[in-house]
Amino acid sequence: MAIYRLFTTIYPLVCKELSLILRGAYRKVPKNLQSLIFQDTLTAFRLLPEMKTRSAVSAAHLLLQSVEATLPKQKKNLAVTEYKNAMIAHKRRAKARQEENVAHLPQDVLVHVFSFLDFQSLVSVGQVCWPWNFAASDNRLWQRQYATFFRDSYNDLNIKEQHTSRQVEDDSYTMYSLLDLLKVHFVTGESKLQFYHL
Repeated sequence: MAIYRLFTTIYPLVCKELSLILRGAYRKVPKNLQSLIFQDTLTAFRLLPEMKTRSAVSAAHLLLQSVEATLPKQKKNLAVTEYKNAMIAHKRRAKARQEENVAHLPQDVLVHVFSFLDFQSLVSVGQVCWPWNFAASDNRLWQRQYATFFRDSYNDLNIKEQHTSRQVEDDSYTMYSLLDLLKVHFVTGESKLQFYHL
């Protein structure tokens, strides 16, 4: 981890140094050194997706500007393509890291946030990832959806009295399995819940 921190600290400095070399000395050095500088520039662009800081992105952008101003057309096109691919990969990784952080919210927080969603949105968030699916399957959310859809109050549901099997105690509230929720049957003409027991 310490090496990675050192690397992320050095990366912007290396990009700035390469930029200065490209602008100031690239045309004055022999072809074999130009080739090394070009390869180092491509390597810097390839390492960009691993960077997490804005300073690394801005340093890579500065290097790109030097590439566009200095390199011959063929090498410039290759370097610009490498930079564009690196930026796409960087943005994807940043988005994945952001989604990873969101997915690790505590279960009770997710349930609270999901309690403000409508039916279709609740179904959609249940498909995002496993932790969200578990939170979106919370029985209290679906009781609210049922109450909203049929304009009943929570007191009229009486689910606890109607259903005694397959209950799992979880701290201060009772959860029902998804299988039980799927076995809900709406009696024709009435908006009562009946559970089919195995």
